Amino acid sequence: MRVAALAAVALLAAIVNGWSPLVPIGVVAAGGIYAAELAVDDAPIDVAAPAIAAGLFLAAELAYWSLDERERVSGDPGDGLRRATFVALLGVGAFLVSSALLVLADGISARGLALDVVGAAAAVAALATIALLARERR
Repeated sequence: MRVAALAAVALLAAIVNGWSPLVPIGVVAAGGIYAAELAVDDAPIDVAAPAIAAGLFLAAELAYWSLDERERVSGDPGDGLRRATFVALLGVGAFLVSSALLVLADGISARGLALDVVGAAAAVAALATIALLARERR
């Protein structure tokens, strides 16, 4: 519960004070508490995981968007609608990709250290890719 509160406070502080480095801390803390809950419960497959993944993605994207809106730069007419559409499509894409990964993970019935190592390497590669993309975006 404390970690969830920390995640909410980090996101709130990021938006209110304009501190963009706090956005990933809040999102990672929220995702981490969800992952820890799944690990502790030892649930087989959580069908809500794609919705949680899409929600975390949208939370980060909308937080960064609100930080972008603090700047006094006026864009072309319709930019807000185009960006909202793009963010919504990315959210749907995140939901579909995470759903496909969930189905794939459910289909793999093998257990063992080799599969755990491959999964951990894939998770590290995904986080590294996200970090690189976020760095280039700045």
